[in-house]
Amino acid sequence: MSCGNPLIVQIDEKLRGLPSNHSTCSIFKVPSRLRHVNERAFEPEILSIGPYHRGKDEFKMMEEHKKLYLHKLLQRRGESSVERYVTAMIGIEREARKFYEQSVSLGQDEFVEMLLFDGCFIVELIRKSNNIPVVRDQNDPVFEVSWILSSIETDMFLLENQLPFFVLWELFTMTSEVQNEDFFGTALSFCQRIFPGSGNHSIPENIEYKHLLDILYHIGYQTPDSTESQEDNDRYFIRNAKELQEAGIKFKKREGSRRLVDVDFSENGTIEIPCLRIYDTTESLFRNLVAYEQCSQRKHLYVTDYITLMDCLINSQEDVQILRHSGIIENGLGDDGMVCSLFNTLGINVILSHRRYFYYNKVFDGVKEHCNRKRNVWLAKLKHDYFNSPWALLSFLAAVALLLFTLVQTVFTVMSYFQKH
Repeated sequence: MSCGNPLIVQIDEKLRGLPSNHSTCSIFKVPSRLRHVNERAFEPEILSIGPYHRGKDEFKMMEEHKKLYLHKLLQRRGESSVERYVTAMIGIEREARKFYEQSVSLGQDEFVEMLLFDGCFIVELIRKSNNIPVVRDQNDPVFEVSWILSSIETDMFLLENQLPFFVLWELFTMTSEVQNEDFFGTALSFCQRIFPGSGNHSIPENIEYKHLLDILYHIGYQTPDSTESQEDNDRYFIRNAKELQEAGIKFKKREGSRRLVDVDFSENGTIEIPCLRIYDTTESLFRNLVAYEQCSQRKHLYVTDYITLMDCLINSQEDVQILRHSGIIENGLGDDGMVCSLFNTLGINVILSHRRYFYYNKVFDGVKEHCNRKRNVWLAKLKHDYFNSPWALLSFLAAVALLLFTLVQTVFTVMSYFQKH
């Protein structure tokens, strides 16, 4: 073929436009296989951040609030123009684009305007939420109307609704009015309020965090001491909480844990799991963390593994009740059936971790070994067959009493026989 062939020129042109490295992308569009399970979990309710949902009619109210926040910020600083902020955003615009998928088609002016309005709104909101002096205005509807703030907090931790953290850091630094003001600390405090677990969460500041959802991910799930199994274990399966309890396994709330994934199985047959507080927003948060993990180039899938663990333990409302009575689950939904449904659907269309990297290999192996011991199996069967109701227990005790009575009677009969002879 001739080098002048139009098809060759066309394909070469398409290949020339491709980026050499996709690893910088960290604000992804949710794959359709995950989105279709529950689309509402990924869609903003009132606030658009970043380019993916920009310009939709339902977010016009918050667009006005963004302008108001920037205007108030300039007033507070005694500035009359956004010139230096626009110049700064132009300087980092190319780097910020790399965080998004290539389908973003905003021109430079629109993209820079988005960085400025969205970034200043987030920075100011975090300051206001942490009661930074002189920042929060009276009669601010974002804080005066409770449902608005609740919706904003949920929207700010959607995967498609993120802004690069370095952009927030730049704007925070440019607008800081307090000496040694700690933006990472205030952002971390803000994230911890949204986090569904409990415990003393702290993460290192020297990691290059991608965005607010990434910080939230590290608070609850990212662990530095991952281990790899050298064996191909039976994949992702242990019995549910009721069956494990019948096999003699006890459940206990793990105290003082820094991360939600810190689950331990001890030799005495106790599974310790940190407390999980479940609210209306928990499903959306989990689904976005799973989507972030599934889209990232990660070997260890901590959130996915945690959901796999909980899905194994919870098959019915009775399983939820066992975990709730153990202090492992705090049910803010009110209905145990809803919690059961939550965990039974979170793993739909989710790609599980490679069995070698499954975070709970050691826990699962310990539980299976416990359940495979004949003594434990016998006790579990005895409890299931004879102790699962008061009438069954009474029948069992009556049978035992009858057996003992018969045995005693036999002994006396034999003794009487020998005494006569």
